[in-house]
Amino acid sequence: MPLAKELRDSFENRALLYWHIYDELETELGPERAERTPDAVADRFLAASPDQGRLFPTEIVRRDGEVHIKVTSCPLKDAWAEADLHAQDLAAICRIAGRFDNGLFGACGIRFAADTWQPGGTGCCHLHLRP
Repeated sequence: MPLAKELRDSFENRALLYWHIYDELETELGPERAERTPDAVADRFLAASPDQGRLFPTEIVRRDGEVHIKVTSCPLKDAWAEADLHAQDLAAICRIAGRFDNGLFGACGIRFAADTWQPGGTGCCHLHLRP
């Protein structure tokens, strides 16, 4: 299969994942709450994680209506590290890839911030979802 087709298929799958998350939330919470509930958004996001969460293992902290997700391993970061990217280049590409999360969670109508991997850091990124 040509690379362009694989890439397009990947993004189409991602688009369907977004829709599935929103559709489930809307059914359970109604359209207004579906767009602004960090806990529910996090639950749906984590429930749809590839390979029952094994592809992107996480540690979750919930407090005061906020959800903080620490991604402990990421196949993207692993591939870049295996390709021997310099630490600053690895941090830059993680930051760029993390912008995807801004779109995903921002579209849900909640406050979102991501701390992507930095040299000397452990794991991958830390996602912060707030009302």
